[in-house]
Amino acid sequence: NAIRGVLGPLLKGAGYTIVDPGPYEDGTNDYTAQIQKFIQQDCQIFNTFPIPPDFATFWRQAAQQGYTKHVKIGQIAKTGLFPSQVTALGSIGNGLASGVYWAPTWPYKSSLTGMTSKEIGDGYESASGKQWNQQLGASLSLFDVAAAVLSASGAPKDKTMVRDAMKTLKVETPVGNLDWSKPASLAGAAVPNVVSTPIIGGQWKSGASKWPIDFVICENAADANVPVASQLKPYSAG
Repeated sequence: NAIRGVLGPLLKGAGYTIVDPGPYEDGTNDYTAQIQKFIQQDCQIFNTFPIPPDFATFWRQAAQQGYTKHVKIGQIAKTGLFPSQVTALGSIGNGLASGVYWAPTWPYKSSLTGMTSKEIGDGYESASGKQWNQQLGASLSLFDVAAAVLSASGAPKDKTMVRDAMKTLKVETPVGNLDWSKPASLAGAAVPNVVSTPIIGGQWKSGASKWPIDFVICENAADANVPVASQLKPYSAG
């Protein structure tokens, strides 16, 4: 509902027609009503923010009922944060679009460890035998920030000093160069001690790497330093 209240008006203002079948209960097993509404309205852009098991159920039913044939862009969030969630869909996961807050192709490194984004991804895959995921860079960035602000405060055990040091902190992290002297804003008002990080768009594609499916960066409007690897392609797996 929070997404509906904020994103809906923005999309309408940009000229999109919104087809909203309304909220549903987590754990729903039958999405026929929603799917048929999308088919009737020929919804070619599908944008959703479900928990992973709900999307898996919905998308399989959408493929069975023929809705995915209508879809040109299938945009997912919340689900799809980890490769396993998309791999589990099989062929109908190929071509789904999403956004990431970090990937191994990011041109930034950890100020705490000195590791580049590529080294973080490669190191994880080598040590675990598992595919990289975007939380790796985000989690390490928290430690970068913590170490930097404690050092900058000059008195790590003094809460006030740490708080004040955060207001002017500048630090490189895997997710980008963060600058707390330029705080994030909400509804036009600055939010003290908060920095927003970019979300970069891309697409899950099979054959892009040694893994069954991998995330490929397709745009970098939020951070031009992040390299673009491919253009967004119409969804066609359904």
